[in-house]
Amino acid sequence: MAVAFHFARHGETLFNVMGKVQGWCDTPLTGNGLYAAYRLGQGLADTDFTWAYSSDSGRARETLAVALEARANERRLRGLDEGDRSIPVSADARLREWCYGWLEGELGEEMRRALVDCFSRDLSRAEQNERLPEIANYFARVDPTGRAEDFAAIEGRLRAFIAETAAHAEEAGGGDVLVVTHAFVIRTLVYLYDRPRVNDPLKIENASLTELIWEDGAIRLGRIGDTAHLG
Repeated sequence: MAVAFHFARHGETLFNVMGKVQGWCDTPLTGNGLYAAYRLGQGLADTDFTWAYSSDSGRARETLAVALEARANERRLRGLDEGDRSIPVSADARLREWCYGWLEGELGEEMRRALVDCFSRDLSRAEQNERLPEIANYFARVDPTGRAEDFAAIEGRLRAFIAETAAHAEEAGGGDVLVVTHAFVIRTLVYLYDRPRVNDPLKIENASLTELIWEDGAIRLGRIGDTAHLG
């Protein structure tokens, strides 16, 4: 049975607005972020979800809660069943953003400087997307705090989440799974499962949707970073 994962990036946060690095550190959603989360939920009203997950970061949990409330409201307005009350909701640490170690909470300029140190030049966004393993491994190697993850660690936790969740969903007959997570997590999934599309689009926007389909152990991606529901 097919399992369709709907990966959403969390809504805009305070650190997003301030241009600060935000991996395992966390800040709340802004007003714009809350509105986008609500629009996300409205856009998902036609999908019957059997499970809903978020990372254990507050911004992802908040986005999921707002989206599910908006989805329920939209379904009521359309005369559909409320649905959301029966959807199991879980937070999973494997869905966290990359851990950036010493860069957490720093201005984005500090990350740019770190990348220049690694590659001896500025990388375009497209080049960054294409060189995710090198970037993660460099951060892990030079991080004085020892907290930054290498790419194998990031890949391992994401593959484990997908395999475990898909197997559980298959046992129950397949279905749709909503997952609220983070930009580099989604970019990593594209890199792992559909590398030719790693730059389509260049940026994973807040509250955008990316689809990953699991069927008999095979994985394919549908839309990536779609924002049509945001209006």
